[in-house]
Amino acid sequence: MRNTLLLLFILFFTQTSAQESLKGLLTDAITGQALPFATIKYGNTGQGSIADLNGKFEISLSSNVTYIVFSYLGYESKKLNIQATMPFLKIALKPQEDILSEVVIKPPYQKVKRILNEAIAHTDENNPDKYDWYRCHVYYKMIADIVPDSALAKDTSENTRLLKSFSINQHLIMSETYSIRTWQRPEHLQEEVVASRFSGLKKSMFTSLVTDVLPFHSYNDYINLNGKDYHNPVSKGYAQRYEFNLVDEMMQGKDTVWILSFCPKKDANELRGTVYINSNKYAIAYLIAKSHDSDLKRSVGLEQQYQYLDLPGSNEGRWFPSQLNYFIEMEHKSDKNTYYIHMNGNSVIDSVSWKEDPHFRFDKVHTVKISPDADEQNDTAWRNLRPVALDRKEARTYKFDDSLMEKVHGEKIVSLLSKLPQGKLPLGIFDINLNHIIRFNEYENIRLGLGLQTNEKLVKWLSLGGWFGYGFSDAAWKYGVFAETYLDPYKEFVIKVAYDNDIIDPGRILLNRELDKTGISMYLLDRVDSVASYSASIKKRFGYWTAELGGRQEYISAKYGYQFDYNGLLNSRFKAKEISLNLRYAYGEHTAPVFGYYQSLGSKYPVWYSRITRGNIESKDASYQTSYTQAVSAVVYHKHINRLGMENFMLEGGKVWSDKSLPLAKLFAGNGFLYNSNGFVFQNVGLYAFNGMMTFYPYDYYMDQFANFIFRHDFDWKLYTIKTKDAKFSSAPSLSVQYSMLYGTLANRQAQLINISVPDNAYHEAGIMLNNLFRINDHFYYSGLNIGYFYHIASAFDLSKNGHFVIGAGIEL
Repeated sequence: MRNTLLLLFILFFTQTSAQESLKGLLTDAITGQALPFATIKYGNTGQGSIADLNGKFEISLSSNVTYIVFSYLGYESKKLNIQATMPFLKIALKPQEDILSEVVIKPPYQKVKRILNEAIAHTDENNPDKYDWYRCHVYYKMIADIVPDSALAKDTSENTRLLKSFSINQHLIMSETYSIRTWQRPEHLQEEVVASRFSGLKKSMFTSLVTDVLPFHSYNDYINLNGKDYHNPVSKGYAQRYEFNLVDEMMQGKDTVWILSFCPKKDANELRGTVYINSNKYAIAYLIAKSHDSDLKRSVGLEQQYQYLDLPGSNEGRWFPSQLNYFIEMEHKSDKNTYYIHMNGNSVIDSVSWKEDPHFRFDKVHTVKISPDADEQNDTAWRNLRPVALDRKEARTYKFDDSLMEKVHGEKIVSLLSKLPQGKLPLGIFDINLNHIIRFNEYENIRLGLGLQTNEKLVKWLSLGGWFGYGFSDAAWKYGVFAETYLDPYKEFVIKVAYDNDIIDPGRILLNRELDKTGISMYLLDRVDSVASYSASIKKRFGYWTAELGGRQEYISAKYGYQFDYNGLLNSRFKAKEISLNLRYAYGEHTAPVFGYYQSLGSKYPVWYSRITRGNIESKDASYQTSYTQAVSAVVYHKHINRLGMENFMLEGGKVWSDKSLPLAKLFAGNGFLYNSNGFVFQNVGLYAFNGMMTFYPYDYYMDQFANFIFRHDFDWKLYTIKTKDAKFSSAPSLSVQYSMLYGTLANRQAQLINISVPDNAYHEAGIMLNNLFRINDHFYYSGLNIGYFYHIASAFDLSKNGHFVIGAGIEL
């Protein structure tokens, strides 16, 4: 036995000592950039290795390997003979000349199909979102640069010289975060930021990059880059979108790695790149994907590396992301010069654990939580957190940006920018509310005004404010005052009291601002009540819920010739008292802090809104009085479905209970967006927004109970693309189809002495939209004009009466 052990030891030692260990770096021979996931083949053994995301490799070779071959898609391969002693290798590969821009499927295409189908079949097994629990540490670094075009090499002007010197010695900006990421199925995510740094800023304002900008894995049907969904090449329906080629295959230990290149079949703005499939669970081991928009002169892409980790207590393991790179590159022309804006993000993931912590509690309100001392970590702490030390250029970036921002009082600029997303402009101890400066609507034509409120420079937990405005068409002043107290740092627990003297259109369903982001309802305002109101409310977020409890007293005066008939007594002025409970529920909603306030990153599930109101209303002369209960709810759902497109649903309904008839102000008005354009282009045109009906006017229909259903399908593909020579203007329409239905009833409609209708036979309409029929290249995105046609489905076919053109606007990334 002793001799056997000795023999095995000698054999092991001999085998180990016979192996040659090599380290090196693979780069582009022209640019010097690293070549991620380049392959290294060990002679003719069929074995090999793959460089990491940064082009680095470390391999061990047995004595029978006499040469190795370095390869990378689109580059000339290089053969290297093994020598007795070899230093750190720096291998530069030359790009191939006259390489085809499109990959062509080559035999064995059935083998390619089998590999991809197996990878797709194993998606759930390898998808981190399908794991019951995991926790990992994530180091994230972002760098942004402005780089002059190589054509400026001979430009000796002072500005160009300074820019060249700047770009050589440092980056424009950079940031780092170190976080602990915890996940639990089905949709609980917590990102705890323990360290954060942004060059030039004392407090980091952009930690949402951790969860929002950088995709964590590539196992969903779509890969989201820079806010745009791209079809995942390794997902069902890949044959409709992509062409593949088996570039290479090699052995890594007992596993086979197939290297597949892919490019889009039709849409040039889809992804192209390389995916490495490992035979172990047919997992994605490496992925390189990129999309280039030649008109915007913008490229976006990612590079991802995965590792196979042991599962404690099991003979099995799991695949998990280990490194993630993300980049955006944009070309910008200034006068006659060309510059390039580069942004690169890199994440390194380690300390992965599968053991669930039974004491851990997810903060469902704050997906990304920032430690109070995250911005105060010293250099020693950062050195311990970074997987790789900062280089000279990165260290200089922090030093220069911090010094520059201190000299120019950069924190004041950041304070200014932080309020703009809230529609505010800071001015000393006050914030100017920009939405009160100017408004347009049909009733007032133009309203000019001003809104001010105190900010945190005076008192952090309290704000006092007021506003006023003057409508030119109705020649009337509107005004209000309010006080808010904040019971948490993020202003998510708010108590507010207010007085407002304003105009409101009767019956408008104000369920939640998220349901009317476009402001079209406000623009179409031409039938109004003058309302003076006293109100008090308390609002708080908890879990996936948002709740607001409020009470108000209103003095309502109709301004549109309206009379309410109760037992022969006519009234147009009322007093109402109400108490309401507003609820919003968004399961699995992710949030992140932006400029110190939490913003929603969306939910993959339907979002539910509801309000229930108990009130009492009486006429000014007290000849009419009744109590009522009003309930209204809505569910909104948006889902990007692979091979189909984007599905959009909204179901809304409400009912009023009362012993007596109610005036219009306490009924439900149909959400019509038809606009009388007075002969401009079209006589009557619909102003498009998803939550509205396109073929009737805002005040055509009133109900005391209703149901409104809207469905829209957005196709992913474009009908065609034509553009001007400079690509400034283009037409690249995508198709949307929509169906909408409104049903409602109204008891005793004769009490409303004004011309209204009731959709008690159900109102149906259907339409088609051509999105981006005309679009403008704004360098960073496209501004598009959408044009469509909607038809009210009635018993008698009449295009002139029931058909209407519809216009809308949008942004395409």
